[in-house]
Amino acid sequence: MAGLNTLLFLIIVALSVVALIDCMLTERSRLRSFPRGAWAVLILLCPIFGAVAWFRAGRIVPGAPAQALATPAGRPVGPEDDPEFVRMLADSIRNR
Repeated sequence: MAGLNTLLFLIIVALSVVALIDCMLTERSRLRSFPRGAWAVLILLCPIFGAVAWFRAGRIVPGAPAQALATPAGRPVGPEDDPEFVRMLADSIRNR
């Protein structure tokens, strides 16, 4: 049991160290959500949650399309962005 606890502890420490180093080396233009200092504090105070949050939401991944970061793929943001809705609205205005 002590071996398993030691292994889990080392995995958590390694994950936190990698996340902290990645956070410190990431360019300021690629940061998302919080400033670098806030991410570092989060990673240090909540090692598992902070590291996972950093890798999921803290940085912009190179090569990822900007739309995929903002909305789920294939879904319009609002009704005015849906071409079918705009077409239906224009038809209803013309038919008055």
